[in-house]
Amino acid sequence: MSSSKPSFSKALFSGLILEDLIFPFPKMDKEEKENMALIRESFEKFAADKIDSHKIDEDAEIPQEVIDGLKELGFFGLNTSEMFDGFGLSATGWTKALEFVCNADPSVSLLLGAHQSIGIKALHLFGTEEQKKKYLPRLVTGEMIGAFCLTEPGAGSDAAGIKTKAVRDEKNGYYVLNGSKLWITNGSLADFFTVFAKEEMISDSGDPHEKITAFIVTRDMGGVSNGQPENKMGIKGSATAAVFFDDVKVPLDHVIGERGRGFKVAMEVLNSGRLGLAGGAVGGLKFIFKHALEHIAQRKQFRKHLNEFEAIKQKVAQITIDLYAAESMVYLTTALYDRGDVDYSLESAMCKIVATEVAWRGANECMQMAGGIGYMKEYPYERIVRDSRINLIFEGTNEILRLFIALAGVQERGEYLKKIGKALRDPIKGFGLLTDFASDWVKDKITTERIREVHPSLTKAKTDFENWAKNLRFTGERVLMEHGRDIIYREMITMRLANAATDLFAMIATISRVDTRINDVGAEKAAEEIKICNLFCEQAWRRVRRNLLMVDKNDDQQMKEVAEFISEKKVYPFETE
Repeated sequence: MSSSKPSFSKALFSGLILEDLIFPFPKMDKEEKENMALIRESFEKFAADKIDSHKIDEDAEIPQEVIDGLKELGFFGLNTSEMFDGFGLSATGWTKALEFVCNADPSVSLLLGAHQSIGIKALHLFGTEEQKKKYLPRLVTGEMIGAFCLTEPGAGSDAAGIKTKAVRDEKNGYYVLNGSKLWITNGSLADFFTVFAKEEMISDSGDPHEKITAFIVTRDMGGVSNGQPENKMGIKGSATAAVFFDDVKVPLDHVIGERGRGFKVAMEVLNSGRLGLAGGAVGGLKFIFKHALEHIAQRKQFRKHLNEFEAIKQKVAQITIDLYAAESMVYLTTALYDRGDVDYSLESAMCKIVATEVAWRGANECMQMAGGIGYMKEYPYERIVRDSRINLIFEGTNEILRLFIALAGVQERGEYLKKIGKALRDPIKGFGLLTDFASDWVKDKITTERIREVHPSLTKAKTDFENWAKNLRFTGERVLMEHGRDIIYREMITMRLANAATDLFAMIATISRVDTRINDVGAEKAAEEIKICNLFCEQAWRRVRRNLLMVDKNDDQQMKEVAEFISEKKVYPFETE
């Protein structure tokens, strides 16, 4: 592995199963678990009294008394160190908090998440002690609210395309910052901004070039303004606005991390932020699922309760299975983050993809089970559907994250295969490497990487995971050999690799959770979870098989031809005669 930290999913692309990262399924620290129960209880009492989701949606803002109440509860410092008067929650605790806050209201969850998961996260991860001492005490109390400023009108997923500029003035001791940022959550509320801008630097060879640097910018520096809150489809209570920087004088000591390393800062922040987003998505689905379950238990049609119909049972079972798997992925990955010695970047992207898509599909199915009332604004179904849709877009669209998963996954294997290619051009010098490759190839043809033994009830799920993990490696190798560097342009193929890898991680997360549960309480008490795990893994390995087979046998060329034809026409051109 080229990274200094091990990565379960990157290793999986190379045919290795780092089972010690996965088994046993992690549990929250006992003391933190007790603290979380108290935090949740205090929040739910507050929410029952103060948070009216219907009114927040209608008024398109969170009342100031709700924001003030959250400050009094200490909710702006949940995952900040106790050294700065925060609660010091782990990633697991913080994600669980976002889950139950989202259960109460997604916009409130987003206010807190944008502040802590991304708005001030760079300060936590890369800030100097002086920067932390200066700002964290005020951010923890909510005296200052944070925002993360990366996206621009011409640079969404293409972060490298940002136009905001910072000109360094050594003589006067500040940068002059100019530019604008788009769709910034907390943009109209924030006093503290983590801003990414390009600055001109000199390379080792003496040539000037532009690099991205991260900055702490505060509203009181002057020249910082924002547009009106955006009129959005959902999460209407969140304060989303454009933010403008006009000749803002940013002190030189307000750089976060190293100069020119802002892209790394942004990616690290987003890696952790995606876990909070995934937790919130899980919480939102749990909320609306509970409403749907109550409805189908009461509502009668054709002299039967709705929950007696097979068509409804299928929906209930699928939401449960998907929710259980998503939750397993999320809390396995938060534990990887909390370890501090693991590269969890692929897993956090997988969690964001799965949790947001499960929540979107699940909310849609809950609305369907509710029937006509689901479409009425007096019930929460249509609001949750609207609120859920954005999750597939922000903090990295799910399409971009799939490309990231596949390309980062095959990169490790690609570097190894490149060495093999060099050895083949000089077989005498590369004899040892070729011998190792040949022995690995023969071994992999006759054996499969195995994981530890699990409870017999999970044996088939375990075996399916092992077999298709092996096929992921071989398929990734074939793709690299066929397409080489052009693989970055074969998005239909790379998305299938990403989908397969994501399903495999979901399988092993679910297997680990249920196997650990069996060890704790016995198979009899875990019977329903065993059933859910086996159902999920049966569905998942079939999706993996389909995705990997379609890498070679597909209709991609015809699909591209149809898309190009329609794109050229700029309209659907067919009419019946």
